[in-house]
Amino acid sequence: MKWFMRKRRQERLRRAKLADIITRADKLIYSKKLFANPHFSKNDLAVELGTNRTYIGEALLIYKHSDWRGYINSFRLRYYLEIARRDENRHVKICDLAEKCGFGSANTLNRYMRKTYGITASAYKKNLSTSLSADGKANTATLS
Repeated sequence: MKWFMRKRRQERLRRAKLADIITRADKLIYSKKLFANPHFSKNDLAVELGTNRTYIGEALLIYKHSDWRGYINSFRLRYYLEIARRDENRHVKICDLAEKCGFGSANTLNRYMRKTYGITASAYKKNLSTSLSADGKANTATLS
């Protein structure tokens, strides 16, 4: 019985540690915009967090139901949706925005946009420009 209780306690501690890793990773990646580096890796994150890549991989599977690539690209995609709405980026090419977000190419950005939202990045951007109301304010209801 003691063995079972000890194992259960160890499992709770391990899960708490993994949850902490994900919480710290989310904050760190977004606040420092680490996703914008197309070469940012799970190893880089492990060094930043003072842990190892195995714990990160396990935490991603348990708490985000994702692998590394899906996880880091979700930050990039969210950032694309944010910067595509800005007036100063209205005439910027999709490939330049993709690069700014950390995607290796516009094709990769489009693949993730299609997979997540069922629309390409250029179609999203076009919808933003056509969804301007008469007073010139953007319709914020698109995709978020």
